Amino acid sequence: MYLSKYRLIYTLLLVFSFSLTSVFFSVNVFSADHVEAPLTIDNPDLDITDVYAFLDPQDESQIVAALAVNPFLAPEDDITGFSPDVLYQLKFDNTGDGVEDYVVQFQFTGTGFDQTVQVFAANVNSSVNTPLGGTPVATGNTQEVITSGSFRVFAGVSDDAFVFDFGQFTSILNGSQDMFRGFTSPILGELQGRNAGSQVDLFAGVNASHMVVSFPKSIVDNDSGFFGGLAGTNVVGIWATTSRNGVQLERMGQQVFNTVFVPSGMKDDFNTATPADDVAMFSGLIPDALTQNDTDGTGNTIDGRIAVLQLSGLAGLPNGAPLLLPEGFEHPLELGKDLLRVALLPDVLRLDMNRDADDQSIGLFGLQNGRRAQDDIIDIALQLLRQLADVKFPDGAMVPVGDDTIAVPGSGPLGDRAALDCGNAEFPQCSDRRVLVVLQGTDFTTPDSQISGLDYTTSGNDRGFAAGSLISRFIPESSSPDFIDSVFPFMAVAQEAPAENGGSSDSGCSLAASGSASGSIAALLIPALMLVFAFGRRLRRDN
Repeated sequence: MYLSKYRLIYTLLLVFSFSLTSVFFSVNVFSADHVEAPLTIDNPDLDITDVYAFLDPQDESQIVAALAVNPFLAPEDDITGFSPDVLYQLKFDNTGDGVEDYVVQFQFTGTGFDQTVQVFAANVNSSVNTPLGGTPVATGNTQEVITSGSFRVFAGVSDDAFVFDFGQFTSILNGSQDMFRGFTSPILGELQGRNAGSQVDLFAGVNASHMVVSFPKSIVDNDSGFFGGLAGTNVVGIWATTSRNGVQLERMGQQVFNTVFVPSGMKDDFNTATPADDVAMFSGLIPDALTQNDTDGTGNTIDGRIAVLQLSGLAGLPNGAPLLLPEGFEHPLELGKDLLRVALLPDVLRLDMNRDADDQSIGLFGLQNGRRAQDDIIDIALQLLRQLADVKFPDGAMVPVGDDTIAVPGSGPLGDRAALDCGNAEFPQCSDRRVLVVLQGTDFTTPDSQISGLDYTTSGNDRGFAAGSLISRFIPESSSPDFIDSVFPFMAVAQEAPAENGGSSDSGCSLAASGSASGSIAALLIPALMLVFAFGRRLRRDN
């Protein structure tokens, strides 16, 4: 009877949350990799939310890699949230073939906060989704920093440091809004969006279950790396997977690739594939990159796109971020129209071990060099895509320039271009609404002063990052927003449960009024998702 009661409550919550989701999100996507595919919706303990990889800012001979699962983990949940029947893995490819050469595995026992982690690591020569066995490199309790030889490990609850105005993102995609921040464009007219200062970080106030490992970078260093030493790089590709019974069910590499580029019907196929398959399976999903060579007779070049953004009033605050790429930009690796495909596929983080720990190298050989928890990864992606992704604008579209008019770059014949489709007669009614998502180059979740300086080192997260050792399961000795000051495990300080007297912790969470209805719906959606996941976890434990 007890189990039936919880199963009934779980079913009702599931129906309610998906009904609410269908109102809030007219497209079947979630941001980063939070609840982004059918297989993971009912399995938050194997749902990878984010992957990180960087050199230790305190000791650059050490590489640090991390993955997080359990999206929207409530501060009140008395669990670390790791499943004993899920194999959690971080994979490293230093040859560029999309197959792991080194694997770190996390395996758990116990429930609640009383969990133990064993970490195994080994060189491999093929895809691995079963336990390595042998002697673990580290063993200990969750919520504690474990040091074992040259390895350091943390497995426990930390704040979900992903920052994104996901509500407005989905409003743009479903056509109810046009921009993250509304304004009247000199040539495009009125564009609907939030008012300045009313952005909503959907991921504020919630935790996730994090696994972090640090070990000598020499272990995965083969002197040439992922790109064979191209341009002096020594890149290692890094991604995470979760598996059950030897079957891979989820994977993630770079931020938002699955969310932005993989259609709903392909998401499970993507999650069960390997990076070695990516180029063959998913290259057709990626648009051509603009270069300085005109591709359609309208000046469809990087400089032509710059002109359009400037004429539209989108190339500077308050209506858009300053341009990241200057006029005359040429990519140093000379990858031509395949630049975005090479940068995005295979879907692995690319970390150059020859660069400084805080060197982001935006757009050089991936979206950025590795990924730190503080990085403003959404604005990085938006900036690169708005200036580089080819777009097919309406045939013959013209734009006024002084007393004259010129053709809109990208409005010529499509030919063999692989371009995002904005060929409708009346902009901004693009068939592919992702064009509007990227136009401002920012979601405005960071202060305008930071956006104006093209500073992508902090994302505006609502919690600081550990700058001293942990003195309790949630609290470090001190915290800092800056990567260079952070220390192992380098993740954001966990959200704390509200005080029992009805007060709340100082989480900085804000899901209040925004420029549209999505803020209030988001305030309902997160608790609904938290309850669904909590009851789902309870049922799995009781079974």
